[in-house]
Amino acid sequence: MITLWFPFLVSGSAVVVAGLLIGRVSGELGERLRLGRVWAGTVLISLATTTPELVTTATVAFHGQAGMAIGGVLGSVIFNLLIIVLMDLLDPDPIYKRLSFNHLSTGLLGCVLLGVIVVVVSLGLNGVRAAVPGLSHVGVASVALLGVFGLGQFVLYQLATKSVHGETPIRTHNVFDRFSLKWILLSYVLLIALIFISARGLALSVERLAVEYRLGATFAGAVLLGVVTSLPELTNAIACARQKEIDLATGNILGANAMVLTVLALADFVSPTPLFASLSMNEALSSLVMAGIAIVMQGVALAALAVHSNHHVWRMGVASILLTGLYGLSLAISYWFGR
Repeated sequence: MITLWFPFLVSGSAVVVAGLLIGRVSGELGERLRLGRVWAGTVLISLATTTPELVTTATVAFHGQAGMAIGGVLGSVIFNLLIIVLMDLLDPDPIYKRLSFNHLSTGLLGCVLLGVIVVVVSLGLNGVRAAVPGLSHVGVASVALLGVFGLGQFVLYQLATKSVHGETPIRTHNVFDRFSLKWILLSYVLLIALIFISARGLALSVERLAVEYRLGATFAGAVLLGVVTSLPELTNAIACARQKEIDLATGNILGANAMVLTVLALADFVSPTPLFASLSMNEALSSLVMAGIAIVMQGVALAALAVHSNHHVWRMGVASILLTGLYGLSLAISYWFGR
């Protein structure tokens, strides 16, 4: 038993530590490159903290575990939204009324990508699939996911460059302040490499745990992969919340939610079979429910942001209460389908 859990704990810990450090390095890069905090969180930090999902998803997809791959990504999305709840609890002042409206664009991009996932999985469930010419195992939907994400990032960058002059500095004091830009970039690359190596070990250990405990592939992906690979976002959110940098943390969360969905498109290239058409009935239904709940959760968060919601029950916002309930519901349904 120890031989199963020890690699999981070691690799997961390495992912968390590297994720926390890469968040601080990314914040420093955003300051020195004169980027806005929203775009820095959306791209720089999200790119780094999404690396675990990329590696774990590609690894399990390569081994033919389509349900675990999709479950891990969707589990990461819904857990990321739960991090907003934690930020709300840590901050005595309601956070939704203080967030930048630029997050609406990032969040809507994530909703669009989740909608594409719903359509693709539904079509795959009915045996409908269009392949890219010359790449029989890669679906057109995967290319579409990448195209929509790329277009969305271009729009977000345009918004960021227009609003950056009105922002306060995003710098947080840390051990990297004394280093030159070259060393900051090198640290960024080395930390991504560490995340890459540890995340691969994490994926392999989760596969063994799922077999040992007879967990459904989608549920195992959502809990063991989705939660652990989202811990870098969690640690970064806590660090940013303590520094009152809620825009940087929220940009990371919503940006990661958009970026992590494109991981499924990249995993389709390494999967031995069509990823979205390889799901069993239960895996497909579980994925559809999780994706639908993720859209609702993201919609709740964006609605609270759009109206600058100030409604609280004790220390918890009404939107946060809804997000918590929806997260629990998604895991319960995923477990039920995996029995």
